[in-house]
Amino acid sequence: MALSAAMDITSETPAIIEFGHFRVLPRRRELLADGQPIHLGGRSFDVLMALIEGQGAVVAKDTLMERVWPNRIVEENSLHFQISALRDALGAERSLIRTISGRGYQFYRGDPHDRGEASSAGGLQRRPHGCPRRPAHR
Repeated sequence: MALSAAMDITSETPAIIEFGHFRVLPRRRELLADGQPIHLGGRSFDVLMALIEGQGAVVAKDTLMERVWPNRIVEENSLHFQISALRDALGAERSLIRTISGRGYQFYRGDPHDRGEASSAGGLQRRPHGCPRRPAHR
């Protein structure tokens, strides 16, 4: 499945990010599944955005912790808790968030049997603001 993002011309942050049956509305800080809101706490949403913005690359734990808790000292278990909450919110699609042992986490949208690095954008596609969503290929 592809990820697409509608970009707002005033910012590099996409107005809408889509992957599978999920849609992320960054400015509204919302995660939707099949159009229905999914409860996701603020820190978990920050983790999700950092991983998506990593475009399939491994995002180091320290990088995530600095982004989610800037200028604060927190223990790594706080990050583990947010990753767990994010995976719970994704439900059956929890494998979108990969743990890369000793390195960090990765938003991965590819072959679940592939253990290599993700392709650029982690199998996600972005679309300009205002472009209609393409029909899903099945």
